[in-house]
Amino acid sequence: MAFLSARGIARSVTLPDGDELQILRGADLEVEVGEHVSIMGRSGSGKSTLLNILGLLDAPTAGALEFDGVPLERMSLARRDRTRGASVGFVFQQFNLLPGRTALENVAMPLLYDGGPGFWRRRAIATEMLERVGLGDRLGQRPERLSGGEQQRVAIARALVRSPRLILADEPTGALDVDTGATVMTLLDDIASQSGAALVTITHDPHVAARAQRVYRLSDGVLHETAPVLEPAAGAGA
Repeated sequence: MAFLSARGIARSVTLPDGDELQILRGADLEVEVGEHVSIMGRSGSGKSTLLNILGLLDAPTAGALEFDGVPLERMSLARRDRTRGASVGFVFQQFNLLPGRTALENVAMPLLYDGGPGFWRRRAIATEMLERVGLGDRLGQRPERLSGGEQQRVAIARALVRSPRLILADEPTGALDVDTGATVMTLLDDIASQSGAALVTITHDPHVAARAQRVYRLSDGVLHETAPVLEPAAGAGA
């Protein structure tokens, strides 16, 4: 049984004029434990909407979603929130770090909602995670004092601090230069592999998508499994 299973996922919204906008029309996806899957698609294709549904932030209009064998319709809102907080880590393109807090405080923030020993050990756990992403010497720095790559590593550390079983990365390299983006993706892949977490990456970059074991393209609200097409390097064949 797949860790994450989505079948016939549809999502529509009602526009101010009363018309229905169909964003997803029947997307199917299964993700196994420890697997890396990438989803590509043009801007506005519904990639982020799908990611929010997979991460239990939103519910589909139609279709079936199972998270670790539990159907979404059997989860109360409270259970959905608990499952998301304990088992899902989000990595966003724009980092979403709190500007008035240090790197350590940003990473420790999710542990404030931990009902167990994680709450009491949050500073130690956050420190260990920041050391793991190579920022052990930047604990006291606020986001504005960090480079883009360092901010993204703080965001990754925050996403992983509760040892999630599913990592959802929405354009994780979109705000970074090519070299920094490659470093961040290597880090994300390595940590996901070491922890055995499933990783789903939303990206428009074929080089990022090519790192995954399976690649899908979202088009007309439906997922199609595909092979990534990499553009040749500048000057190749000249």
